[in-house]
Amino acid sequence: MLCCKTSSLTLPLKKDILFTCAQVQLGRAEIKCPITECSEELGESTVLSNLPRDDIVKYSYFLELSRVDSTTKPCPQCKHFTTFRRKGNIPNPSKSESKFKIQCPTCQFVWCFKCHSPWHEGLNCREYRKGDKLLRHWASEIEHGQRNAQKCPKCKIHIQRTEGCDHMTCSQCNTNFCYRCGERYRQLRFFGDHTSNLSIFGCKYRYLPDRPHLRRLVRGSVCGKLNILLVLHNMIQSALAGDNRGILGLRSVCFCFTICVALVIMKVT
Repeated sequence: MLCCKTSSLTLPLKKDILFTCAQVQLGRAEIKCPITECSEELGESTVLSNLPRDDIVKYSYFLELSRVDSTTKPCPQCKHFTTFRRKGNIPNPSKSESKFKIQCPTCQFVWCFKCHSPWHEGLNCREYRKGDKLLRHWASEIEHGQRNAQKCPKCKIHIQRTEGCDHMTCSQCNTNFCYRCGERYRQLRFFGDHTSNLSIFGCKYRYLPDRPHLRRLVRGSVCGKLNILLVLHNMIQSALAGDNRGILGLRSVCFCFTICVALVIMKVT
């Protein structure tokens, strides 16, 4: 299985197979060599030779998905790939969403290319997404004939999680996002990331999931204090260096606090 010149005795064959299967289960089409010292990617034939039949089908699908651009998406029901070609400019998308109506030639399933969901007659994509419970039920029960699907926040296709952690990587656009809340993984120095309970970038299900207003208040307060501390730190350093930046520092505090409030308001509940 190894892609480099390292002896095949370095890793037991069973571990090679388990490693490859685990990567496929995570939805990865580009699989790196399991040897720590090697950074090369495994060839398609090498991966296929180490997969059981069920995983070969999954890997082939993920591989094809990684090779297409945003104009091509799989049918949510049977995985048949369809390419959407927009003719001309659409001045008002809300009135032209019928252009995104697709009927799969393989399974006859009718779906929306724009939001990668069942066709929503009489509703635009945003209105349909507001019916969050219906969409989540469909995604969990029907997507790819299996459960546990979540929509990529960038290219909008549904990605299925068979097992593993909540950190998902879209097979088409390589966006990293959270399986539980569907938000992109973001992080900023000093302010935490998606796994932080008190960070404004944290997953809403990790901290007070049933109390969104309190969660935003607490996280916003923490973010505001961090902003002020960072600005005060810079002001002290400037003072020690002999710079007179008091007024500028005060303006910076106000600006950072405003940015913090805006981020909290924009954050999904």
